[in-house]
Amino acid sequence: MKPLPVPPLSQTLERTLEAVAPLVDAHELHRLRDVVDAFAAGEGPRVQAELERFAAAEERTGRSWLSEAWLEDYLVVREPLPLTTSVAIQVNWDATPEQGRGVERAADIVHRLATVHLRHLRGELDAELGFRDEPLSAEQRRYLAGGARTPRPEVDGFVAGPSDASNREIGVVWRGHLLAVPVSDASGAPVGRDRLAATLGAISRLGPASSPSVLTPSYLGSAALAPILDELLAEDGNRRTYARLVDLLFVTTLVEEQGEDAAQLKRAGVGLDRTWTYKPASYAIGLRDSFVGIHMEHSIYDAGSALSVLEAAKLVEPVDEGTGEAPTATPLVWRTTADLAERIVAGAETYRQEAAHYRCRLVRVAVAPPLTSRVSIDGLMQFTMLAAQLRTFDRIRSTYEAVDMREYQAGRTECLRPNTGEAVALAHALVDGTATPAHLRAALDAHRTGVKRAKSGGAVDRHLWGLERAARRLGLAPALFTDPAVRLLTTSVLSTTSLGRRDLVLRIAFPPVVPDGLGIYYVNDVDAFEFLVNWRDDELDRVDAFEDALDEFAPLVWALADALGSTSDIR
Repeated sequence: MKPLPVPPLSQTLERTLEAVAPLVDAHELHRLRDVVDAFAAGEGPRVQAELERFAAAEERTGRSWLSEAWLEDYLVVREPLPLTTSVAIQVNWDATPEQGRGVERAADIVHRLATVHLRHLRGELDAELGFRDEPLSAEQRRYLAGGARTPRPEVDGFVAGPSDASNREIGVVWRGHLLAVPVSDASGAPVGRDRLAATLGAISRLGPASSPSVLTPSYLGSAALAPILDELLAEDGNRRTYARLVDLLFVTTLVEEQGEDAAQLKRAGVGLDRTWTYKPASYAIGLRDSFVGIHMEHSIYDAGSALSVLEAAKLVEPVDEGTGEAPTATPLVWRTTADLAERIVAGAETYRQEAAHYRCRLVRVAVAPPLTSRVSIDGLMQFTMLAAQLRTFDRIRSTYEAVDMREYQAGRTECLRPNTGEAVALAHALVDGTATPAHLRAALDAHRTGVKRAKSGGAVDRHLWGLERAARRLGLAPALFTDPAVRLLTTSVLSTTSLGRRDLVLRIAFPPVVPDGLGIYYVNDVDAFEFLVNWRDDELDRVDAFEDALDEFAPLVWALADALGSTSDIR
């Protein structure tokens, strides 16, 4: 598989100036030009050479020059993961009559997912291909083995799950209980769907767990949890519990609540005692409605890696065994002192207060009739958000758009900065009421260029990030990396992402990445733009105005696209 390239230094420096230009005035841009020139003439070539040396060494190990530092950037997060880096995915899992309802449907879904996880461990899962049938890196699929992020005092670790498919268990969450349930036999074959249904049915008749739940400590954040976990693991029984928890193939949460999609997603993402939040994958399954979700701990994989797993799970031919006992569900519990339990409960209350500030709102804007021209829907939706930002906040700040990079060795994501000069000009024209198809054409052309740059490894954020770490290894601290204009570019007030399809994933909820920011998942239907807007209500109070602006500008952008009447590249 092709390695992730290190872009030329001069290219990245020039593109950095280009990306910053729409965000600052002429004086500030001129000042940044001086900083860039000084870096290019001084420490820059030495730092670039160090990054190239490091990249070559990492390539020989099967990694990229981003791999280890990227993982560390996740593992250094000390705050509760659901409120910072984890995401909640709503799966498009249509109910079918043969799946039944309630625990029968849950057992069907669990059986299918377990089958795919086990196929991965047996080396039987088909390789993943991209949109153009290009092979994608399988590195992120390691989450299918289970394992868990492990809280430590300063930097967390990650313990990989067992590589064997035999005698594997999942965790089932119900009313604060966490129970270990076998999902494979000694040969690595999955337990039958009907036997799982019997076990899940028995679990669903349990009353609430005592407080604090075995799950509660995982919501405290690593700064608080690391010393608590050390205390817990001083006891032999707790060490066995933790080892078993880490080895779980995945977690399944049986959801008894009903609600609107946004409420269900928020509950799956930040609700207390819904999973052990350090597990890579926790599947939430509604017993009273059709909701299926994934609570995803983000450190070792991205949402795009779940697509092929969901696709394979839907194609599984379920096995009903007809005979045999239901798998035994074993409760996992901590043995705690009264003092330790009080500290966990106090930490949970702090978490609950913080989580109460998180908001998740689904915004759908009709954009019919269908377009007569073929344009980048991704671009149209980014321009809609940009104009809405300008209308609401009367300024342009930086937007982050994730770009899948798994076609490269150990690839994760690249950062596309969609607020180009042309896009900003379009946004101003939309707000002023003077926008024309020519404005949109220029913005679409610039957006297409940005996508191509990102997909080829030629965007600026990751390279600047790698250069900064290379400089640290050399004991250098170039002014470029702390420059306020560069920080303005890399501070993502709007953090956006889209998988560009709805057949497997409906929408994704995730916290904003900066104070007073927005996290937005966006996707289109034939007749509508959909935005899932996430924010904190104690940091941002103009979301109603932002929603109104989305309603205002989506039809205008769509009409401009319809008026183009010529062909442009799709996404």
